[in-house]
Amino acid sequence: MNRKSFLLGLSAAGIVPFVSGHSLLRNIDSETGTPVMLAPDLNNSYWYIGTLISILLSAKDTGGAFSLLHGYEIQGLEPPPHIHTQEDESFYILDGEITYTAGGKVMKATRGSWVFLPRNIEHSFRVMTPRAEVLIHLSPGGFEEYFIEMSDPAAELVIPPMPQGPPDVRRIVETASRYGIRFPGLT
Repeated sequence: MNRKSFLLGLSAAGIVPFVSGHSLLRNIDSETGTPVMLAPDLNNSYWYIGTLISILLSAKDTGGAFSLLHGYEIQGLEPPPHIHTQEDESFYILDGEITYTAGGKVMKATRGSWVFLPRNIEHSFRVMTPRAEVLIHLSPGGFEEYFIEMSDPAAELVIPPMPQGPPDVRRIVETASRYGIRFPGLT
């Protein structure tokens, strides 16, 4: 099996995103490509309402095809039920346990689980352990810009202290709406 067939097979299984002509995979037709190493660092990491999020690949890196984020979800800091209208979300659980509710399904995700949440379906999640470590795949990319706009650059690669008060819900809803996110229970 050649490299292209292998990657196409993984993309069909939802393991590796593939879009023809996509900048990261533009050399997919050859047997060689450009090596890429992805890691959280202070240039791509943000503190967002008590969580640490690192943007490993942005829409700018992938020609808009997808974004890949690494993050820590913290018990008690989960967002209310919401709908993404512009992108599908996938979560790969690296550590911890998260229960997702979407489309009438309740899914208990633990280490090694992959959860796919299609756009336009209301969903929510609850972190069942004190924290959970996840990879977040957004397709197409672009929603990572919300986190950049709403976060502080991480001063360290650690989970920040818990927020000192409730988040500014009005600001979150207004900003998220510019990125195609709706909060049915709040609007």
